[in-house]
Amino acid sequence: QHYYITNNLRNMASLAVSTSDDEMKEKKRRIFTPHFYFFLWCGCIAAQSMLVSGFLNVVLTTIQVEFQMSSAKAALFPSNYDIAVAVTVLVVAHFGSSHKPRTLGIGMILLSTGALFFALPHFIYGRDNIVEAKNSDKMYLCETSDSTNSEIKSDCLDETMGNSGAYTLLTIGSILIGLGASPVYTAGTTFCDEIFSPLKVSVYFGISYGIGAVAPAVGYILGGLFLGFYKSLGEPPEGLTVDNANWVGAWWLGFLICALIGYIFGFLLLLFPAQLPECEDVKRKKLELNIQIANGEEAPTNEAATVAEDHTFLALLKDMLPLLKGVLMNPVFVLIVLGSITDSLIISAFAAWLPKMVESQFGVSSSIAAYITGGVTVPGAAGGIIVSGIIVKYRKLNGLQCAKWQAFIGLVCILSQLGLLIHCPTLNIDGINPQADTSKCSAASATTCKVACPENDVYEPVCIDGITYTTPCTAACTSYNATSSDFYDCCGADTIATAGSCDTQCKWLIPYIICLFLIMFFTFLNNVIFLTVNLRCVKDSERVMAISLQSVAFRVFGAFPGPIILGAFIDKACILWNENECGEKGACQEYNNSELMTGAVTMAMIAKIVGTILYFIGWRLWAHREAQNSSIPYSDDVKCGVVTNAVTADNESDDLELKEDLSKVELSNISL
Repeated sequence: QHYYITNNLRNMASLAVSTSDDEMKEKKRRIFTPHFYFFLWCGCIAAQSMLVSGFLNVVLTTIQVEFQMSSAKAALFPSNYDIAVAVTVLVVAHFGSSHKPRTLGIGMILLSTGALFFALPHFIYGRDNIVEAKNSDKMYLCETSDSTNSEIKSDCLDETMGNSGAYTLLTIGSILIGLGASPVYTAGTTFCDEIFSPLKVSVYFGISYGIGAVAPAVGYILGGLFLGFYKSLGEPPEGLTVDNANWVGAWWLGFLICALIGYIFGFLLLLFPAQLPECEDVKRKKLELNIQIANGEEAPTNEAATVAEDHTFLALLKDMLPLLKGVLMNPVFVLIVLGSITDSLIISAFAAWLPKMVESQFGVSSSIAAYITGGVTVPGAAGGIIVSGIIVKYRKLNGLQCAKWQAFIGLVCILSQLGLLIHCPTLNIDGINPQADTSKCSAASATTCKVACPENDVYEPVCIDGITYTTPCTAACTSYNATSSDFYDCCGADTIATAGSCDTQCKWLIPYIICLFLIMFFTFLNNVIFLTVNLRCVKDSERVMAISLQSVAFRVFGAFPGPIILGAFIDKACILWNENECGEKGACQEYNNSELMTGAVTMAMIAKIVGTILYFIGWRLWAHREAQNSSIPYSDDVKCGVVTNAVTADNESDDLELKEDLSKVELSNISL
């Protein structure tokens, strides 16, 4: 009897556990649905796009000011991101395919950790290193300094060590952000394709594309808003305004927000199962659709798919080599990708440094520069992508026709880039710019005050009659009025100096904005057209390999060197460097605007001319190849996707495959 009772109790306990497990599985099915995953994935896209395409580009100039970095040095942060993505994208695509939601979750946690590392220098090394002359009424005025050499050396060493530590943390952060971003456009996209019906998935891709396009604009707007707050989120020192050259806004705030979003969404994705119940149903529908498209041809079985999934890395590598060889031996594909690398180089360079160029050219604050850049470039790029898709769809362009369009659009882009030559006059700076006339200041008072004046380690400009002086001391000002923020008794006479650089009275901002919009529109007008060309100039079996190679080439040879090259041109145009007491160069304070824009246009024009030439050669080579391999004279009505002697029997099937490939690839190009 005792045994009977014990056995019954065990059975009841087992039944209770089984019931509890079934209830838990049912609850998980109700919570972890395809739509919940889609919501989390869109959140990941928004966080990644705001962070990389918005905040990172907006804050580069402010980071330069706070941690005293040159443009070429600061350009490594966006470049580090692109290299990290290029290195890990293929690894993630292979090893992360077994559990895609978990891979995406781990990626978001890495991205969020990178965002924290990127914001960390503000809390560790950030300091109020702006000398508060307005409070002391001593340091910037025409008086003798009491500092000793040892104190100066100590400050110099502390500042140098702090800037080096900040640079290290920023570098680690940018690399982690790149490592974490890879799964968003690989594992995230493919899992979405697995859980939604093939007839509906394009709608979800369209929504995600929209989020990926809008998020950078949100990043620019929020970044500009945050830069309008003082870096400590408190009251700035008296007299320090957002228009001051030494203003440092709350650049770190956007990174903390993205880190918080990434951590929340990342940990929720870790709870998702590797497969949702809907996956099998979607596979069945895809097989049925493929059978219908193939007009009754035999579809691959589930067993064959299982064998493909069980391939080892060496087996996959062996299968990949013939595809890699076929793609690289395709001269049309190589020429088109090489041409598009020049577009990637230009886009990445100007995405990183356009806010700085607007700020320097037109004398606006970093906050206003962010608003202008985001408000012009993002709508221009989005408009170009939309019009590009409309052209391909309604004109029913095949691959060869798209290659022709691509070449001629390149010519239009070359002409539009001439608008970048618009620039404002360079500031007349005392002792630096040869155009400056310092006759207003008497030689005696200027000589007397400059003995104790800060040199290149301090830049607190004042303006007198259109001439900018680096500090009130160099203008021989002896008194300051905190109420009016003006300096008095300057130049050895009763002369008033206003705080800040002189206004160049430049009226070219509106024409510059219009030209900038047109440049972005025509540059991105090639977006969908390029994708069509890229997918059509290779065999169907080589499309995935072609897209993968194109993505890696974009980042390694285009997005990585672009910001560095333009940053070097920007540094070359500098006329006033900030130097610490050790004599080490920091951030540039003022630029020669003519040299700045000439350098930017030179880089953009050379890259675009080379790219357009490659597009033309690729188009003509493709046309020649089609003419040789066709039994009829070449015509634009002939399908040009794959070299063949026979006309494709089912064009609708080919178009459907192209649309599916475009939907899976477009999101990664939006991220770039």
